[in-house]
Amino acid sequence: MTNKGSVFIVMLILLLVLHSPGFAQETVTEVNATINQSLSALPSAPGPDYQVRSVKIPSYESPAKKGDVLHPVLLVRNAGYNDTLGSQVNVSAFLGNYPLLPVVSIFPALMAEQEKMITLAYKIPDTISYGGYAFSITIDPGNHINDTNTSNNMKKAGGIVMITTPDDDSFIGCEACWAGYR
Repeated sequence: MTNKGSVFIVMLILLLVLHSPGFAQETVTEVNATINQSLSALPSAPGPDYQVRSVKIPSYESPAKKGDVLHPVLLVRNAGYNDTLGSQVNVSAFLGNYPLLPVVSIFPALMAEQEKMITLAYKIPDTISYGGYAFSITIDPGNHINDTNTSNNMKKAGGIVMITTPDDDSFIGCEACWAGYR
């Protein structure tokens, strides 16, 4: 009988310990904390989040002239979910407030956490004034890909792009020749 009584007491003690309110609450709290931590690491909405990490213009492309083509190099990352809405992402480029004319202004959609170096091409319009300008780009300016955070879709390149007059001796002393450039 003592064996049965001892087993009964041990079982009763285990039952009381395992079902005590503190033990159950501690376990639930740990599970909830793990779930909350996992959820907070995910983006707020299921969609891509393109981030412009850097933008560079080759140094030999400044100074430039009207009609020249600039070839910016972008480092872009999708910090959100896979981009499954489209196969191409559009990028707009500007010198100051002047929009540049796209030559190659799209890149393939990126998967979640993918980062890629992209080279694009934009023509300088003939309507731009001479002077120095900051170069900037905006990824998906119309938000056609439903980017979850558009605040990180724009970036300026370091330095200034100088738009200069033609380097042609025939323009020296020819006021009519300069008419189209002023």
